[in-house]
Amino acid sequence: MLFQEYQAQFTAHIRNPQANRKPARVADSRMAVYREIVFNNIFASVSACFPVCRQIFGARAWRKLVRGFFAGHGSETPFFREIPAQFLKYLSTQTIPEHLKQLAHYEWAELHVSTMHVETPPLSAQANLLSEHPILNPAHLLLAYDYPVHMLSKRHKTAEPAPTHILMYRDDEFEIKFIVLNAITYQLLKHIQQQAISGKQALLEIAKTLQHPLPETIIEFGQQILQDLLQQGAIIGSQKLKIIKSP
Repeated sequence: MLFQEYQAQFTAHIRNPQANRKPARVADSRMAVYREIVFNNIFASVSACFPVCRQIFGARAWRKLVRGFFAGHGSETPFFREIPAQFLKYLSTQTIPEHLKQLAHYEWAELHVSTMHVETPPLSAQANLLSEHPILNPAHLLLAYDYPVHMLSKRHKTAEPAPTHILMYRDDEFEIKFIVLNAITYQLLKHIQQQAISGKQALLEIAKTLQHPLPETIIEFGQQILQDLLQQGAIIGSQKLKIIKSP
């Protein structure tokens, strides 16, 4: 128990030296090494994932924010690579502007997509995006925000609310790409992502939702969109739909 108490006091001091005394009979110069190394590792990991947030907050405010995370957040994972996700969770509890919380999620999404472990499903020899099920790039996220987070920067620190839809994916060169979508294309990709339906079926659902008098127009326009996404690598091909035989 004494050793466990020592450990608890040791780590508490490293996380928040202002509120917790260092263990007795330990030179402050030695404790300073741990205080500096551990915090700097956390700070570097968080800052690398959220570069735009860091610029917008400014050096002093950003360091204070990371210090608060380091001192007070109870992490749910021991893995170092999960620190940015834990920081994102911490930000959701903080009193900061909503557009910055959403910007942080957008920046985290880039890291998440870049490290996704995915397998390419079997595809038809030739893509037929209307009669078969279009397959989105396995390493992707469909993102929806209340602000144009992709436009925020050090020069543009604030933004007016505006529904923003983004498809983020990883190409064959392991580079992260993003496409800003309109609301209809976002819903189209949602249908394709969530259901085993053909491109035509998905477009007919869109036409029904819009109560469009000429569904053929939606199908023609949507086919062009799907083909364009295929050329960009956001869609990688198609699969034949499974035919369920009646008993």
